Amino acid sequence: MDAPPEDELPEPAVRAEAALARLLARYEERIAQGRRAAAPDTERLARLVAEREELLTDRDLLAGLSDEQLLQVTAIYETRGDTLDSSQPDAQ
Repeated sequence: MDAPPEDELPEPAVRAEAALARLLARYEERIAQGRRAAAPDTERLARLVAEREELLTDRDLLAGLSDEQLLQVTAIYETRGDTLDSSQPDAQ
């Protein structure tokens, strides 16, 4: 499927909020998986929870950013999501 033309993309604030929501959902999923593991990695779980809390704080800060900053933040969230997905440990 082709990407929509640039002028049809949602405004940067909407894109940033959506990217943040997707990233938070990924964190929630990883945290839940970690808690269900037979031998949870408590250090990794604590790191994931701390990172999720930082992202929740980010949500409040988005309103003060320029469109260009919002686009940069969106790219960062998307990259972090990809990194989080690729760093997922094998199921035990």
